[in-house]
Amino acid sequence: MHRSRSPLLIALSFLFTSFPISNALYGPSSPVVQLTPSNFKSKVLNSNGVVLVEFFAPWCGHCQALTPTWEKAANVLKGVATVAALDADAHKSLAQEYGIRGFPTIKVFAPGKPPVDYQGARDVKPIAEFALKQVKALLKDRLAGKASGGSSEKSEPSASVELNSRNFDELVLKSKELWIVEFFAPWCGHCKRLAPEWKRAANNLKGKVKLGHVDCDSEKSLMSRFNVQGFPTILVFGADKDSPVPYEGARTASAIESFALEQLETNVGPAEVTELTGPDVMEEKCSSAAICFVAFLPDILDSKAEGRNKYLDMLLSVAEKFKRSPYRQLCLGCCR
Repeated sequence: MHRSRSPLLIALSFLFTSFPISNALYGPSSPVVQLTPSNFKSKVLNSNGVVLVEFFAPWCGHCQALTPTWEKAANVLKGVATVAALDADAHKSLAQEYGIRGFPTIKVFAPGKPPVDYQGARDVKPIAEFALKQVKALLKDRLAGKASGGSSEKSEPSASVELNSRNFDELVLKSKELWIVEFFAPWCGHCKRLAPEWKRAANNLKGKVKLGHVDCDSEKSLMSRFNVQGFPTILVFGADKDSPVPYEGARTASAIESFALEQLETNVGPAEVTELTGPDVMEEKCSSAAICFVAFLPDILDSKAEGRNKYLDMLLSVAEKFKRSPYRQLCLGCCR
């Protein structure tokens, strides 16, 4: 005997099939900016103002309770600071970059500064007051001439060389120099924390060890070529350029410098003296050296082969003695 379904069961069936449950806490009309790995750089890291970011999980009860408060804060701070949210459950790798271990976690991003954690009460007023405090600090820095929250003095450019698929082989693989290369992603939190240390190390090692950097967001071919699977990855290209080794030490300028100088001791090739045939040789050999020695030797017709070889042996002995120092030796007129 056929039995008809009850109206209640029909209604429930319609409800569950027609309106799938959403995992998002913020709808498309929410004043809270929705973040993903694809827009995190533009909305947060490249922002000119203060950005408050809530890292949440849709199943988290505390996150659900915070949602209406976070939306009110977004309305209150409109035009003053940006209030945003990232689903850390859906974008685990990005959340891990910022050390997110609990939900909700609120971090405040200001231009030129590392993010700071908000640990106050989860009410609109204290959230807005904390945001305002960060905005005032940013304005104070700008009035003092610190456009990005750094020093008011002109920032020293980094000695780290920007590497890409067009210049990598020529500058690194064909070079006899020791190279230490950072493979990074602009949105990576660990990379941003490393940036000032890397710059300091590159500047302190200038003329001794070459430091370079590869933006893996735009240079995926190099990323794949050297099997880079996480950020930042630091590879050392020593005497054997075909087999770079990873740097696994501390990510501080002092640690990187000490490591580089140790590698310099073991990666130095045989001493050499280069004949100076033109300005291009001078530029190539001397541009990275702190001091460049140029020896003016007698013409081979005057000193004969025996005299020429005596001078060259003397120069090679000096070059061997100082080959681990940032010096270069050239000779002019030795081979004519």
